Amino acid sequence: MLEKDRFLEKTSYLIFLILIFFPSILVGETTISKILNYNTNLVNSSAQFIQNDGTEIQEGKIYFGSDRIKINYKYPVNLTLILSERKGVYINHKIKESEYFNTNKSFIKFFFKLLKNSKFKEKPKVEYNYIKIYDNFILNDVYYQITILYENNPIKIRKIIILEDNQNIEISFFNHNNLEFFDKKFFSMVDPYLNQ
Repeated sequence: MLEKDRFLEKTSYLIFLILIFFPSILVGETTISKILNYNTNLVNSSAQFIQNDGTEIQEGKIYFGSDRIKINYKYPVNLTLILSERKGVYINHKIKESEYFNTNKSFIKFFFKLLKNSKFKEKPKVEYNYIKIYDNFILNDVYYQITILYENNPIKIRKIIILEDNQNIEISFFNHNNLEFFDKKFFSMVDPYLNQ
């Protein structure tokens, strides 16, 4: 009888541990798959945003294509950024000038990795009605700390917080639209002022 009791005690501990840890693993995996599914479905969508760096507030709209992201700043200056995994273009509409740059040498590469990858440095954390993804890295001797907040139900990206050395940038997203359709020219990186 004593051996049976020890076996039952060990079995009950094992069941207790499984009941505690398995749901959290399952919730973690479900959360990750929800975020990956949401990120994949960002194609042909848009959202308005407000960006704050502590000294200036900027407003605009972001558009997600299959391989590119287009960001139109409307206030206080009319600017456009078009980004892909390898390159980007910065267009200043006021002075009609475009500048090309390599996105592999900037923190932008993190966002493309995030949109297409399932391996997060840390597991997403569910806090209240939000899912929080956190990452930090050093790029070109600059320390970056990035936090992305998703609304949990339904999943929607709500805020990105970027700490670059000692500068803090917060980007908040609202008015999401999932039914946008763009032709290929919409995400073109050709200088719009080239022949003017």
